[in-house]
Amino acid sequence: MLQDDLDAKILRLLQRNGKLTYEEIGAMVDRSPSTIRDRIKKLEENKTIMGYSAIVNHDRMGISSDAYIAADIPPDKTQMAIASLFSMENISEILRVTGERRIMFRLRAASNSEMIDIIDRKIRPLGFHNIEVTVVLEPIVRYPGL
Repeated sequence: MLQDDLDAKILRLLQRNGKLTYEEIGAMVDRSPSTIRDRIKKLEENKTIMGYSAIVNHDRMGISSDAYIAADIPPDKTQMAIASLFSMENISEILRVTGERRIMFRLRAASNSEMIDIIDRKIRPLGFHNIEVTVVLEPIVRYPGL
């Protein structure tokens, strides 16, 4: 939970560059480094800041295929299927959504053929059906951790 506008400013700065020091943030918001340290510590403790991550170049990691998968699943299989998705290294995001397809997740693979293989051999057996694949052609803005 945000304490005030200063917390919001600190969060915006950290979202743009998670490597900023307390001193650098303090200079940008006209506060002491110790104040910034204390604010960030509270934001971490109350889980407003849930972690830190690096934005990576997917091409250099061998990831050429990126897609959002929307699918439906019977209610009695949902929890187990989500747990299985969470354990797959190719899945970077899992969302419950409204509409005909109740689950959406982001799947990355080295190629389209690998993506198809993952869907057919790992996703469908979990009980997912009515699967819709939306391939990402080009990321315009990429946020950390995604």
